[in-house]
Amino acid sequence: MQAEQLAELQNETREIIADLLNDGSDPDALYIIEHHIAHEDFAKLEKIAVEIFKLGFEVADAEEFEEEGRTIYGFDALSEAKLNAEVIDAEQAKIIPIVEKFAGIYDGWGTYFEDPNGEDDEFSDDVEFFDED
Repeated sequence: MQAEQLAELQNETREIIADLLNDGSDPDALYIIEHHIAHEDFAKLEKIAVEIFKLGFEVADAEEFEEEGRTIYGFDALSEAKLNAEVIDAEQAKIIPIVEKFAGIYDGWGTYFEDPNGEDDEFSDDVEFFDED
C-alpha cells in the first residue's frame, strides 16, 4: 500500500473514532473491531483468512455479494480493543500486507456504538421480563 493510501486510512480511522466519541460512545469500552476484506476468488480469500487467523484475529464466515454483475466474497477479521487509533493502525499494518499478497481488497474497518450507560449483559437486548401479577 502506498504511503498516500495509508495516510488516508489513518485519517479515516481518526474521523471514525472522533465521530463515535462525539456521539457519546463510551471512551473506556472494549470495542469489536471489524476489518472488512474481500476478493473475487474464494480460494484466495480463504488463504487470506487463514493467514489473518494465524495472527490471532477471529475470522467471521465468508459471505457472497453481487457487485456490478460480479460475485465478490468477503469476511471480517475481528479483534477486541479500546477505541484507539494507534491500535487500529497496528492491526491494519498486519492485515493489509496479507490482503495485498493475495491481491485482495481491504475495505476499511468498522465497529459499533457503545452506550456508556448500557448494561454489560450481552443478553440485555434479547431478554424481556414480564410482571406476572
